[in-house]
Amino acid sequence: FGRRLVMSIIMGGLIGWERRQADRPAGIRTMSLVSLGSCLFTINSAYAFMNGPMAWDASRISAAIPSGVGFLGAGLIFKKTEEDSGSMVVHGLTTAASVWLSAAVGIACGGELYFAASFGTALMMLLLRFGPR
Repeated sequence: FGRRLVMSIIMGGLIGWERRQADRPAGIRTMSLVSLGSCLFTINSAYAFMNGPMAWDASRISAAIPSGVGFLGAGLIFKKTEEDSGSMVVHGLTTAASVWLSAAVGIACGGELYFAASFGTALMMLLLRFGPR
């Protein structure tokens, strides 16, 4: 299980590093923890309930992770009134989406889908660095 956990921390850390470079909240520690937690939940859902009197649907825990992480991401989103124009501007959407994707990367690592996790992280970093605002 160690490889899965370490990979989830590395992938989450890369996402957090990009957010920190952009001077945004939720940096390396936050993204690494979200990814690690998602990885652990995925491992638990796959192995913890295999033996025993009750058969559990292993996909339920992994399916609930995006909803739970959505609440964490929602805390990063806020509205602000621009002083010069008086219009409302929403901040934090990209960082909230990054938290959500960090969870997805952790789930992929927990399922030993390292290529998907690595490729998804690379695509995300390219989008954040070079994509339109």
